[in-house]
Amino acid sequence: MKHILRLTSVSSIILLASLTCFSHGNRAWANATLPKIPQVLPEWEDIATPSLHSMPVNIVPRIQNRLKHFLKARDNPVAGLILADVRTGKVLAMVQGAQPKAWGAQTNTNLHTGFPAASLFKTIVAASTLESTNIDSLQGSTLDGGCATVSPRGYWLRNNVRGRKFKINLRRAYGSSCNGFFARLAVNEIGLGPILNMAKRFGWDGKPVTTDFSLRPSPIRTPNPATSSAHRVGSFAAGFGNVGISVAHATWQMLAIANLGVSKPLRLFSASGKEQALASERVLSEEASRELLAIMDATVLGGTATSVFRKGRYRRLRQDIGGKTGTLTGAHPKGVTTWFAGAYPIENPEVVVASVVVLEDLWHIKASNLAAEAILAHYDYRKSLKLSESNKKIPAKN
Repeated sequence: MKHILRLTSVSSIILLASLTCFSHGNRAWANATLPKIPQVLPEWEDIATPSLHSMPVNIVPRIQNRLKHFLKARDNPVAGLILADVRTGKVLAMVQGAQPKAWGAQTNTNLHTGFPAASLFKTIVAASTLESTNIDSLQGSTLDGGCATVSPRGYWLRNNVRGRKFKINLRRAYGSSCNGFFARLAVNEIGLGPILNMAKRFGWDGKPVTTDFSLRPSPIRTPNPATSSAHRVGSFAAGFGNVGISVAHATWQMLAIANLGVSKPLRLFSASGKEQALASERVLSEEASRELLAIMDATVLGGTATSVFRKGRYRRLRQDIGGKTGTLTGAHPKGVTTWFAGAYPIENPEVVVASVVVLEDLWHIKASNLAAEAILAHYDYRKSLKLSESNKKIPAKN
């Protein structure tokens, strides 16, 4: 059922997302008793068997160290990344740039829930669209007001305006992160209720994210269906709401999508035959998950991450990777928060990645660069394993 919302003139969108104002404080959360990840993980040699708290972990040191060196060579910005195996949920890499204490965090960067979710929230809106409506992701319509803003005047609410030549569909809007399109989609087609329901399924509003380590819930402040204007709801759907997320949470979301809608526990620790029972459940229909994966390559092929994969070392990944970017000014840490959450290869994912990089006055990389390096590191690692295995099969000459 669609929600009818009045359009009123409200204040402009606040890009400075002060997520700390509604933190969870000391309230207990579902996995608070699980092992705690330290602010800084230990150093491991490439050939080492890594462990934490005297328990073996799934991290691949060769990938981990390559990514740490990559960040160090770029002045160690505030950054975090998790690379995980799709089939098992194993964490293959968990790296960060600047040490958390340097920017006032109380936890490992990858567990920090104060990063604004920004346009990663468009994935929730897209998932809700694909599951609850009959909208064709390739069917275009004209858009009034453009993609950059969600105007309080409501130009973006109008469908198929006569004389307008700019046509856009869900696939293109997702890849280019078109704010006006997603705002209109939320108000005219979906309604706030289904979006909030999907957000809950994907780990917000108290729903636990399944991990084998302690992880605080990500904060969210939702519009009131009874009193919020169309502009307020549209801005929320476009990614300008007060919604926080951690890198670990974003990785878990991508695991669910890559597993065709079934959530997969994120596993840092190696079970060694005594695997802990962690629940999996369906959060999105299989059909909607396939359609969502199918539009994700638009981000790389002509969308917001095109420049990263267009040339150089990452070009080889261009046809096989998909995901979603996000950009929004945050308050803790201060700076422009950039995101990339995606899967590789997109048609039959083997790994998922989520990365965040905060841009300050001088910056070298965005989150898409860090994610691309992680996928390439995994690609090179798998290639070296296959080469090593084939060499073992070649009989030695006498």
